[in-house]
Amino acid sequence: MRSYEETMDSSGFSHSTGEEWTSVRFKKTRRQRFHALHNAVDTDTLLIHTTRVRTTPSGDPRFMVPLVRRVSKSSLETVYGDKAYISRRNVQFIADIGAYPAIEPKSSSHINSKSHWAYGRLTREYRADSEEWKGVHRYGKRSLVETVFSMMKLRHGGSFSSRGGMERRRELLIKVVLHNIKRLNHLECAQR
Repeated sequence: MRSYEETMDSSGFSHSTGEEWTSVRFKKTRRQRFHALHNAVDTDTLLIHTTRVRTTPSGDPRFMVPLVRRVSKSSLETVYGDKAYISRRNVQFIADIGAYPAIEPKSSSHINSKSHWAYGRLTREYRADSEEWKGVHRYGKRSLVETVFSMMKLRHGGSFSSRGGMERRRELLIKVVLHNIKRLNHLECAQR
């Protein structure tokens, strides 16, 4: 069984007018009509291994552990994430399952680990030399999840055609399935 690396991020999808995120962001309206899609992507094949749809405003860190729990942990080597996913709980959980948490710490992150030894180790490694840390752990692979979101939005659109909340969730999940089918087809053709 090959070892693999996962990278995680989220991206927003909105109604076809495209102004919902701007309206909510700049507080022109309280109504939120966009959904966020959190994906765990294999850095080698660009297949989406697991996904979650978020319909309410909340922080990204709380979605990392549920995503990692859904992937096969026996051969998971590294989990990449941007600064939005840094938390003591996330880093410790990834280290406890035997993978390396390649999550870039924020500049305000404290070295005090509060009984989360993996978080303290990660923060010290990063602070010693951030550029060397990025090179050693190939942190540039984190951006591959952005490539997947770009592929999905180009091929299947970045907006909804559905009106209801449940229908929008289904539409997002269908986009994920279509992306994976297209990638599997591409990978199969590349082996011929």
